[in-house]
Amino acid sequence: MNKVFFILLFPLNMLAQQFPSDLWHPGLLVTNDGDTIKGDLKYDFENQSIQLDDGQTLKAYNVNNLFFFEIYDETIKDYRQFYSLMYDVSYNYSVPVLFEIVIEGKLSLLLRERIVAESVSNNYFPSYYSYSMLPRFQNNYSYVNKVKYDYFLLQNNGQITKFSGKKRDLLGIMKDKNDMIKAYFTKNRLNLKKMSHLAKIINYYNAI
Repeated sequence: MNKVFFILLFPLNMLAQQFPSDLWHPGLLVTNDGDTIKGDLKYDFENQSIQLDDGQTLKAYNVNNLFFFEIYDETIKDYRQFYSLMYDVSYNYSVPVLFEIVIEGKLSLLLRERIVAESVSNNYFPSYYSYSMLPRFQNNYSYVNKVKYDYFLLQNNGQITKFSGKKRDLLGIMKDKNDMIKAYFTKNRLNLKKMSHLAKIINYYNAI
C-alpha cells in the first residue's frame, strides 16, 4: 500500500524561528543490529546523524549504525519515516545515505532536505520554514533561510536515482507503462516542479 506523507503542508500560523531539524520529536529508532529504542529524536541531514534522548542518556547515531527511524512531527501533525540506504556516489562505489520516504511502492519517492540562504527583498513576507538571518542587507535585501528538497526515486531492484525534474527522465524509469503515463500527464496537466504533482504521477504508476 502506498503511503504519502504530506510534509509540505504546514500550518498557516507557522512562521516560527525553527525548522523541524532544530526540534526534538517523539519517535523510535532501529539500529543495524535490530535494536529498537524509543525516545525524543533530533535529526541532522547535513551530518547524517541522529540524536536520541531516551530519558536517561543522550546518544548519537549516524547512517553507519542506523537502519530506520520514525518521528511524530508536531509541525505537520503527522508521522515521518527515514531510512539509511546504500546510494551510488560513483561507479561501483556506494555509501549509506539518510533519506526520508514520501511514497512507498514499486517505485518509491525519497527526499533529502537542506537549508539554504536566499537573498530577498525586505518587502518579502517570509514563507513557512524560513526566517530572516539579517535585519537589513545592502540594496534593501535580506537573507532568508529556507528548506529545499532534493528528490530521489527508488526502484524495486534497489537502485536509487536522483530525480532531475525532467519528464523524459521519469518516463525512462516508467518505460513499462509509458503510454498510460503520457496520457495521464496530458489529462492532468502535471508540473513536475510541484511536489504534489510528482507524488500524484508516482502513485498512479504504482497503481497500474
